[in-house]
Amino acid sequence: MSLKTRIAVGVDISKSRLDVFHSGTQQHQPFEHSPAGIEALLAWIKACGALDVVVIEASGGYEMTLWYALCVAGIPTARINPKRSRDFARALGVLAKTDRIDARVLALFGATLELEPDRPKDKALQGMEAWLTRRQQLVEMRVAEQNRRPLAPKAVQKRIDLHLGQLQREIKRIDQDLARQIEPHPAWSQKLALLDGLKGVGANTRAWLIAALPELGSLNRRQIAALVGLAPMAHESGTYKGRRRIYGGRASVRTALFLASLSAVRFDPRMKDFYQRLLNAGKAKKVALVAAMRKLLTIINAVFRSGEPYRVTLDV
Repeated sequence: MSLKTRIAVGVDISKSRLDVFHSGTQQHQPFEHSPAGIEALLAWIKACGALDVVVIEASGGYEMTLWYALCVAGIPTARINPKRSRDFARALGVLAKTDRIDARVLALFGATLELEPDRPKDKALQGMEAWLTRRQQLVEMRVAEQNRRPLAPKAVQKRIDLHLGQLQREIKRIDQDLARQIEPHPAWSQKLALLDGLKGVGANTRAWLIAALPELGSLNRRQIAALVGLAPMAHESGTYKGRRRIYGGRASVRTALFLASLSAVRFDPRMKDFYQRLLNAGKAKKVALVAAMRKLLTIINAVFRSGEPYRVTLDV
């Protein structure tokens, strides 16, 4: 937390409206959520003078157009998880929730904490992540249909089989499209080629790493583990020592690493040895597997950072 006076602008975003509060001028201003409204908002922010950060929430995609515009205009912007601002409001004793109040809370959040401005991923990465999300949805549908099939009458089973075939064909098409999206980007292909010797990290996991974790190779092992949500969080108070648990982070990447780790601890000699040593030491299988996920992420991060292909004897 900073003790210096910071000036922040909070923007609450909805489908049709942008509610803005400036902590320096203490002014509230509504704008239409449209290209013209965003242009007017940018002009208003610049007219208010210097500021430290604009704070917006992740709003299911509604924030992307404004986020791009702010970054193009050179205005430092931080996008935060809505839960953080809601918890901050409760800590302040602000229980009411309106668009005006939310904008003011966001501005106070940015004025109180040292937020790091960030930028949206480029359009290619966003497109890839959208297709990966769609693939995940189709896989979940396939699992649901497979679970329904045994209990359904014969006639219904035939219709389920047709749907399962459609889902499988669509998943295959998306896999082919993802491979084609990676080909035109030599930097992505070169990075992924470094992992060819690492068992368990298949095409789907690789696509998730590129699309949803572009920070790989630029952070240290503790930072990357915390970003993905694989860093154990302490739970202690006085003499009480609770069990450490992983929490938060990027769930989509964590899911991909979980599936990759299931394969890696069976077929990659180094990962298999690491996992087996934990089991021999009395660790529960779930605990050992989470540790293997963290180990796998650390290895991939080190490979991307060094630019050297994965080898079983690689030190990280």
